[in-house]
Amino acid sequence: MSLRDELLKAGLVASEQVKKRDSDTRRQEHQRKKNKALGAEEAARREEARQWAEAEATRKREQDRRLNQQREAEKQHRELAARARQLIDAHRLNEPSAEAIYNFQDGRFIRAVRVTPAQRKALATGRLAIVRGDRSEFDFPLLFREIAAKLAQFSPERVLLLYPESDGGEAEEEWGD
Repeated sequence: MSLRDELLKAGLVASEQVKKRDSDTRRQEHQRKKNKALGAEEAARREEARQWAEAEATRKREQDRRLNQQREAEKQHRELAARARQLIDAHRLNEPSAEAIYNFQDGRFIRAVRVTPAQRKALATGRLAIVRGDRSEFDFPLLFREIAAKLAQFSPERVLLLYPESDGGEAEEEWGD
């Protein structure tokens, strides 16, 4: 016989007190087990939230890295375009008084630029090149071969016509810039 049973038999404790005590003990045990399960669930939820936050931070870092790369590429593209524009504008050889038309192919189109006879010969011998300008759709500046080669290093799509350099066979005419 247990101590509880002996105390109940001796009349030192009431049966309601014993029932209440048993009920409280079961309730506390149940609560302790429930809290342990809730604690495990809460820990699992916290771990899941931590993992989600880490994954989100990693995704954000990757997105920021890609965005920075894109911005850097755009910045470099703008710098190269400005450099090309500056190079073309500084070394443009087109003469406003030129009357001869020089036809050349631009992709699938035939384009024309006004040149002097000396410029026509220089184009044919490869001493001059035709490049794409920025002023308008039909802006085709003439540049010396060396300048066009420098332009082709960082903006090859702008060089439209550059023949291999050759001797014209005849005495070359001098012309001014």
